[in-house]
Amino acid sequence: NKAVEDTAGLILTYKGKPFPAFFHATCGGHTEDASSLWNIDIAPLKGVVCDFCQDSPHFNWNCVLKLTEVEERLESSGLGLGKIKNIEIAGRDRSGRAKDLNIFYEKNTLRIAAKDFRAIVGLNIIRSTNFSLFISKGDVVFEGRGWGHGAGLCQWGAYFMAKQGKNALEILKYYYPKSNVANIGF
Repeated sequence: NKAVEDTAGLILTYKGKPFPAFFHATCGGHTEDASSLWNIDIAPLKGVVCDFCQDSPHFNWNCVLKLTEVEERLESSGLGLGKIKNIEIAGRDRSGRAKDLNIFYEKNTLRIAAKDFRAIVGLNIIRSTNFSLFISKGDVVFEGRGWGHGAGLCQWGAYFMAKQGKNALEILKYYYPKSNVANIGF
């Protein structure tokens, strides 16, 4: 309650205007450029290196899914084209996250945005698009970093920055460079 009272009327701005201050659980070492996800391209949301979230319980993750389960989820979403032969990452962005995947079927290839693949398979299963993968004995093995879309403030990074003595303004300025805090008066 005290934090809410102490910050009443304060908003985050860029060039004098409010902007969406996106946040996520753990970035895995680098926050995402929001323009990779949505139609927003401003300096505070271009992404930053984050060395603060390394002790997050979500920094590293892995999961193993049956290949048939991935086929079923793609089929349920209207994108299934039969039996999957292979899946490859078709490029990474500046933060190291997978941009697209090529899914090779017996007769066709599906190119899908990694963020869409993650949503189809499950946001709590594929925790971020910062992953690698391989197929082994009928399973798809994912090894990744971070949890969430990665844009804006890394919550675990902010937590560890605060534990190091950084104040709220320092944390906000780090994750949202070139932003300012404005008082709209309450």
